[in-house]
Order: sequence, then C-alpha cells, then structure tokens
Amino acid sequence: MRVFITGITGPVGSFLADYLVTLPDVEVHAFKRWRSDPRPIEHLQGRVVFHEGDIEDPFSIDRAVERAAPERVYHLAAQSYPSASWDAPVATMRTNVEGTINVLEAVRRHVPKARVHIAGTSAEYGWVSPEEVPIGETHALRPASPYGVSKVAAELTGLQYHDSFGLHVVVTRSFNHVGPRQGDRCSIQTFCRQMAAIEADVQSPVMAVGNLEPKRDFTHTSDVARALWLLLDRGAPGEVYNLCSGRATRIGDIVEEVRAQGRVPIEVRVDPARLRPSDEPLLMGDNSKLKAATGWEPQITMSQIVAELLAYWRERTK
Repeated sequence: MRVFITGITGPVGSFLADYLVTLPDVEVHAFKRWRSDPRPIEHLQGRVVFHEGDIEDPFSIDRAVERAAPERVYHLAAQSYPSASWDAPVATMRTNVEGTINVLEAVRRHVPKARVHIAGTSAEYGWVSPEEVPIGETHALRPASPYGVSKVAAELTGLQYHDSFGLHVVVTRSFNHVGPRQGDRCSIQTFCRQMAAIEADVQSPVMAVGNLEPKRDFTHTSDVARALWLLLDRGAPGEVYNLCSGRATRIGDIVEEVRAQGRVPIEVRVDPARLRPSDEPLLMGDNSKLKAATGWEPQITMSQIVAELLAYWRERTK
C-alpha cells in the first residue's frame, strides 16, 4: 500500500511517518517544501520517498500525487498557528484553503479511489462555555480566528468533494497535540524548554508562565498517529471525528509535573506578556465517535509526555 503525507516536517506528520514505516507492506511518500526544517525527518531518510514542492502550487502537488499514486492520503500541511493568522490572514487562507483544494484536485484527477484525511482543528468550534463541554462533533462552528475560519473552509471543501465527486474523505477536528519536534509555541513545550535551560544554567531559576487556570485536552502525537491510521481504515467517508484524549488537564498542574520531574528547584512567576486578552476556562473534546468507529484509546499519560519532552529539550539545550 502506498501512503502519501503532506506536512511531513510537522510534529504529527513526522510521527505518522514513524508509525507507518513500521507497518508491513506500506510504502510511505511525503510532500515537503524545500525550505522546511529537515531535522524532524532526518531519521526517515531512505525509509520515505520525498517529493518537493509547495502546497500552494497546484502543479507541484499534482505532479507528486501522480508519481506517488497513493491509496491513502493524509493532508496535514497547514499554517497552523492561530496567533500568526491574525498577522497573515490572506496567507493563512491561501495555504489552508487553496492548499486543500490543490490536494483534492490532484486526488480527483489521479487517484479518485484513494482514501483521504483532511486535518481540521478544535479552533473551528471557537469560544465554548463550560456547560457545553465535552464538545461533540455536532457542536456549532463559530471560529474566533482567521486560522479557525480557514480550517472550517478546508473541512467543508473536503466534505464537498466527497458529496460531489465521491471521494473517500474523512475529517478530524484535532484538539491539542503534543510531542517532540514541535517547537516551543505550545505551553508544555515552553515549560519543559525553560526547565532544561535552568538545569543547564543558561536561564535563571525562574519559569515564566501565563494563565495557569485553563484546562486543556492534550494527546501525544504517537497516539494521534495511531488514530489517523485507524480512521482511514475504519472511519466512514464524509464524516467528521474529534481527535482528542477526552480528558482535560489544568495548565498549572502541568507546571507542577514539570517541577516534580525537574532536577533543580525553581520559582514559577506569571509573566504579564504571556497573558492573553481572554482564555477559555475549559476546552475538552468528546472522542466517543472516534473510539466507536476505530476502537482507539490514547495510551500516553501526561506524566510520560512531560518526561519525554524534558529529555528532548535537555538534549536540544546541549
């Protein structure tokens, strides 16, 4: 079986490739930009067939899909930062919406029987009151950023290609994913990076944090990779699935876990620059539809996530 991944250098894409290369009779092809950081995929050289291009260029993605001739397509490439979407809304729309159209058109032309996954996001739901949690797939979509709007448009485009052309399209709305190779924009990454820097004596023993009260739904990228494989295997085409742990963890409790696993004592200090104008108090997804369709269960705990990320940032800090 040939599998094609866009967004291979992202945290989910690289972990999905890690998982796929362990499966028997799976040949992995990946689409990457020439300017993307190659470090997250260096270990995949010789195990994955790489195709270079840009998701915004319909010719390059068309050529790559034609050459790869995949039976399964995971479309993960995106401008994935809500904060950046405010500074570059047009670029966000172009990457996330036009890029999705380019992938779907290439599939429609060359491999119309392929199973296609479109990566959406919990940001499509926007502001959700605590009494509306856990959030199910039938919850109204009211995105609060250009990023969220772009992902709603990408999702609807995928579903339209299913309805109009019969493509086997499955959509996920992903909540917070976390794992190595992710950078330090995510709160957990920031905490672990700072702890590693403090241990290495390159930062004073003060961890700067933002609002510690919100509760968020985190899933390790390895668990996400398993879920994505199962969804294209068992999920129903034309359906949307929340991809989440179904558990909410308080941000302050994550900080305490990092402190407990740290090697030196630290002070935790709220940095006003890290506070947002508003923070949803609780975001947690309902993953019952995903579990019913696939039998999937998340396996990696928050304590394990923190331990892995501390090891990752300790190595990077060297």
